[in-house]
Amino acid sequence: MNTIRKSIMDAVVDLFNEKGMKFTMDDISKKLHISKKTIYKEFDDKDELFYATVDYGFAAIKQKEAEIIADDSLDLIDKIAKVIVCLPDNYRNIDFRQVYQLREKYPVVYSRIAGKIETDWEETEKLLSEAMDKGYIKNVPIPVIKLTIEGAIEKFLSTQELAGTQVTYEQSLNSMIDIIMNGLRA
Repeated sequence: MNTIRKSIMDAVVDLFNEKGMKFTMDDISKKLHISKKTIYKEFDDKDELFYATVDYGFAAIKQKEAEIIADDSLDLIDKIAKVIVCLPDNYRNIDFRQVYQLREKYPVVYSRIAGKIETDWEETEKLLSEAMDKGYIKNVPIPVIKLTIEGAIEKFLSTQELAGTQVTYEQSLNSMIDIIMNGLRA
């Protein structure tokens, strides 16, 4: 991926965190000190920019997951918990609770995010199976665990209930996974 394309997507992430969905292509160009024409050379329109940014963000999540899985200093239960709620370092400041804005204004982008959450559980399922085999967690059907986690994450993204609190999205995720993992412990 070229540097300008990456810079534009990083700017989208920053502006989303600052302004929610109320940022414009002008805001991106001002933030990066580039022309809108340069942005449009990389992305045909705002929708394509959003799709690419979602894919870029989830690729960073998958990379962070791989780092967690390879970390031998973590025990199996910690790996499961960290993989499920992992956020790459450059996404830690994002208020993901603002994602609900996408649901109405950009439903295709919201669906793409929901689809990413629902797919690519292979490594997590392996960790869960291993933990069950070793007797670390209860033998619960993996689809039940997966749907419970997906449902909680989607609810966090689709409701404004947490928006009025001082609890960050990351704190919400960590509390959710703590509750789930403690309920699963054998």
